[in-house]
Amino acid sequence: MQNFIYHNPTKIVFGEGTIEKIGEETAPFAKKVLYVYGKNSIKTNGVYDQTTASLENAGVKRVEFGGVCANPLLSHTRKGIELARQEKVEAIVAVGGGSVIDEAKAIAAGTVAKNDVWEFYNRSGTAITAALPLFTVLTMSATGTEMNGGTVITNEETKQKLGIGSPFLYPKISILDPKTLVSVPKNQTAYGAVDAITHLLESYFTRNDPFTPIQDHYVEGIVRTIIEITPKMLEKPDDLTTRATFMWAATLAWNGLAPAGVGAWSTPNHLIGHSMSALYNTPHGASLSIALSGWLPWYEEQSQENRKRLDLLGLAVFEQSRTIDCLREWFHQIKSPTKLGDIGVDDNGLTKIAQNIGENAALWGIPEYNADFCISILKRCQ
Repeated sequence: MQNFIYHNPTKIVFGEGTIEKIGEETAPFAKKVLYVYGKNSIKTNGVYDQTTASLENAGVKRVEFGGVCANPLLSHTRKGIELARQEKVEAIVAVGGGSVIDEAKAIAAGTVAKNDVWEFYNRSGTAITAALPLFTVLTMSATGTEMNGGTVITNEETKQKLGIGSPFLYPKISILDPKTLVSVPKNQTAYGAVDAITHLLESYFTRNDPFTPIQDHYVEGIVRTIIEITPKMLEKPDDLTTRATFMWAATLAWNGLAPAGVGAWSTPNHLIGHSMSALYNTPHGASLSIALSGWLPWYEEQSQENRKRLDLLGLAVFEQSRTIDCLREWFHQIKSPTKLGDIGVDDNGLTKIAQNIGENAALWGIPEYNADFCISILKRCQ
C-alpha cells in the first residue's frame, strides 16, 4: 500500500424522486445560475421541467445554455464562458451526462480565469485556482464526472481531446436519480458500461505496487457487477433496480477510490480512445472497447506477471481465465465495437490515430506511447 491522500467533497443525493431537490440544494450558494444542458433529451423525458420548476420554486434564476454535444467542444465552451460572464451568474447547474458536466466544469473554471480556458488543458503552465460552484443532475451514467474533479474537452481546431483534474472542479452537489437512465438509448447504455469498467481497469493493470488486495477486490467486484447487469439493463430498460445499481457502480468506478494506494498508474486506453474520438467523433465508450481489445493482448505479451494479472481478473469476474476472450464476447453481446473497421477506420486512419496519440502522449504522462509504438497496438484492433 502506497502513501496517498483521499479527499472527495462532493455530496451525493441518490434515489428516485431526488431531482426535485436541485433547487433547495443550489439556493444557499447562488440566486442566479447558468443552466447547462445538451440537446432535447431532457425536454422529452421530463427532466427539464422537473429541474427548472425546482429552481424556480427555490428562488433561483437561470440563464439557459444548451447545445452541449458528445465529446464537448472548446468553441462551445468558450461561448458558455462568455455568457456566464455577461450574465454575472454565481454558479453552474449542469443537467445531463458526462459531456454536459465536463463542459460545465470547464465553464466554471474559465468564467473566473484571466486566461483562455484551453490553457488549463494544454499544460501550458496555467493552473486552475478558482471556479464557480457546480451543481449537477446526472442523466446518463458513464464517466463518473459527477463525483470527481476531472473534465475532458475537445479542441476541434487542433484535433486534441485532453483532460485535466482540479480540486476546484468537484461538484458541490450531484443528484443521481436512476429514473433518468430509463430513456437512455441502448447503445449509450452499453458505451457507458464500457467506460465505467475501463476506468477501473486502467489502475488495475498499470499500478506499480505489486500487493494491492483491497483495490483489486474493489475493482473486480464492481467490474463483475457491471458486466452482469448491463445485458439486463438492455433487455429491460425500465428496471429501476438494475439502473440504480449501475448508476452507483459507474460513480464508484471513477471517484478516486480504486487507485488510492496503488502508487503510480496511467490511463493508456483513455489516451488511445481520446484520439479516436478527436479524429472520428467516436462515442467515448465505443473507442474504449476498441482500445482495450488491442491494448490487453499487447499487455499480456509483456510478461508472465501480466498474464497472471489477467488470469486474476478473469477468474474473479468471469470464473475462468480467458479474460480477453470473455471481455470481447461481452463487448459483442452489448454491441460495442472491438475493431477499428467497426467505426470505419482503414489503414490510413490507423496511422492518423497513432500519430495523434504520439503527439499527445507526453501531456498524459506516458511519452513512451509514440506513434510507432501505438501502431503496433492499434494493429491488434484490426
